[in-house]
Amino acid sequence: LPANGPRIPGFLASTMAEDGDGDVLRILIASDMHLGYAEKDPIRGEDSFNTFEEIFIKANEQQADMVLLAGDLFHDNKPSRRALQRCMEVLRDHCLGQREVHIEVVSDQTANFHDKYKSVNYEDSNYNVQLPVFSIHGNHDDPAGDGGLAALDLMSTANLVNYFGRANDIASVRLYPILIQKGITKLALYGLGHIRDERLHRALERKEVSVARPSKDTDQWFNLLALHQNRHERGAGDGKKGYIKESQLPSCMDIVVWGHEHKCEIGSGAGTEAVGNNFVVLQPGSTVATSLVEGEAEDKHVGLLEVRGDQWKFTALPLETVRPFILKDVVLQDYEQEYDFNDEPTLMAFLEEKVEAAILELRERHTTTALTKAAENRAKFPLVRLRVDYSGYSTCNPQRFGQRFVDKVANPSDILLFTRKARKKAEAAAAAEARDEGTYDGGEPDDARTQIQSFVGEFLQKGSKEQLRLLAEHELNTAVFEGYVEKENKSAISAAVDEKLRQVRELLNGERAKGFDEGPDRKAKETFIEDMLAKQPHRTAPAAGAASSSAAGGGASAPPASSALSDAPDDSDDDAPAPPPASSVFLVTM
Repeated sequence: LPANGPRIPGFLASTMAEDGDGDVLRILIASDMHLGYAEKDPIRGEDSFNTFEEIFIKANEQQADMVLLAGDLFHDNKPSRRALQRCMEVLRDHCLGQREVHIEVVSDQTANFHDKYKSVNYEDSNYNVQLPVFSIHGNHDDPAGDGGLAALDLMSTANLVNYFGRANDIASVRLYPILIQKGITKLALYGLGHIRDERLHRALERKEVSVARPSKDTDQWFNLLALHQNRHERGAGDGKKGYIKESQLPSCMDIVVWGHEHKCEIGSGAGTEAVGNNFVVLQPGSTVATSLVEGEAEDKHVGLLEVRGDQWKFTALPLETVRPFILKDVVLQDYEQEYDFNDEPTLMAFLEEKVEAAILELRERHTTTALTKAAENRAKFPLVRLRVDYSGYSTCNPQRFGQRFVDKVANPSDILLFTRKARKKAEAAAAAEARDEGTYDGGEPDDARTQIQSFVGEFLQKGSKEQLRLLAEHELNTAVFEGYVEKENKSAISAAVDEKLRQVRELLNGERAKGFDEGPDRKAKETFIEDMLAKQPHRTAPAAGAASSSAAGGGASAPPASSALSDAPDDSDDDAPAPPPASSVFLVTM
C-alpha cells in the first residue's frame, strides 16, 4: 500500500478462524452517552444509565479487547453524585474481572496520559482490569473550573477509564498516538478532545496542528483518530456555528471515529468516505435522545471494529435499551378541505388522531415482550414528536394538549412543535428556524442559546450606543454560555473582561514604547485603541474556566517528558515548545 493510502476494508472470516484471535484487535466504539441526561425525570431518568450498561454488556459478549468512547460521557460539565456513582458502578461491574487483556501499549505513556499516574489502567497490579476503556472528552464534559479538571479526570484517578486526547495548548496542538499491539496488529490510537470549533478550524487552517507518527515501520501502523467536533455547518447569520471539514484532518488516518454528531450513521455496518481525504468516518451517534429532532429518531447503534494487520471490518450492534422515538410531520393545509382548523377543538381532535396513529406505529415496530421493568417502561412511554406546519392557521396550547397523553408518552409537554413557512424578508432567520424545527440532522440544537445570542448581537450591533468597543461579541458569548452557564463558573465573565484588559494594556505599553502621545482628548484615545485592536490578528483566548497552557498534565498537546520519545524537526511554529531528544515517533506538520 502507498504511504498515507486508504486501507482495504473487510477481511475474510475464514482467515480469522484459521489464524485464531491472536492477531485480531477488537474495539467497541461508542460516543455521546450523556450520562445523567433527564435524570430527575420520573420516566426517562434511567435511560442513559441503562443504555450505558448495555454497551459494556455487548463489549464483553463480543470479547472486545478495548472500548473507545468519542466524548460526552456525561451530559453535565459537573455531573451529579448519582451520575458519577452510576457510571462507576457500570465500569466496575463490567471492566474489572478475570478475563485476560491481550493488548500491549508500547508507546511512552507519559506522553499519552496527563494524570498523576501516566500509565494505562490495566498495568496497575492493584486492579484486575479485564476491559480497558479509552475516552476523550466532549463539549459537555470538557475540562473547566479551578485546576482545569474534567469529570473524566475522576474516572481516570479511580483507574476505571484511560483519559487521553486533551490539548492544553491550542496555539500548538500535537497529537501523540497511543501505540497498541496485539500479535501482528499495530494500532496508533490518536485522540483530540473537544476544542471550540472556530478555534480548531483556525488552528488547522494555520497549520498549527502536527501529528506524531511511529518512527519505526511507519506504514505498518493502523491509524485511528477519535474526535468530538461539529461535522456540518449549522445556523445562519450571527448564530452560524463553526465546524471541522474532513479535508482538514490528517490524511494519514485510516479511520476517524466522529463524536458530537447525534445522528447514527453506522447502522448499515459501514462508514462514510471522507470528503477530500483518504480515511473512512465512523459516526456512532448518541446512545440516548437528548433532543426531539430527526437525527435522534434514527435507530441507535454502537459498533465493533476489528483490525488485523492493515485490514479491518466493522459490525454495527443495535442498542436494545433505547426508548422508542418517532417523529412525524403534519401540514394543516393538506387537510383544509376536510377540517376547520380555525376551530380549536377540531384542531386538537385532529392532532390527537395523528399522535395516536404514531403511537400505534411505534408499537407495531417494537413487538418484543417486555421482560424487565425498564423495558416495560420504555414500551409504555415512547417519545413522540409531531411537527405541525400551521401556516395560515392559529395554534393550540401544547402543554394543555399534552395532558391527553400523560399516561401514554414520555414527553407529554412537548409532543407538538408548531412551525410555519419562512417569509422571504427573513431568510436568515428562517434558515435558523428550519434548523430548530428539525431539518437539522444530528448533534444538539441549542435553540435558546442561539436565540439569545441573536438578540444580544442585535442589541450590541455596530453603530449603536450599546456597541462593545473592547470585548468582542464572540468573547462575551464564550464567557456567558460556555463558562458561566454550561460550566457554572461564576467568575467566567469577570475573567474574560480581565483577560481582555490585560491584552489591551500590553498593546498600549508597546505603543508607548513607540512614542504614543497620551493627550487629554478622551475621544481620540478611545478611537486610537479601537483602531489598534482592529489591526491586531485574531487572538484566541482560553475558554472561560479552562486550564491554561501552563496547567499541569500532558494530553494531546503535551510534548513527551521522557527520552523514550522524540520528534523530527517541526517547522510549523518557530515558537513552539522544543521537542525532546530521542523517539519512537516523529512529528509531521499538517
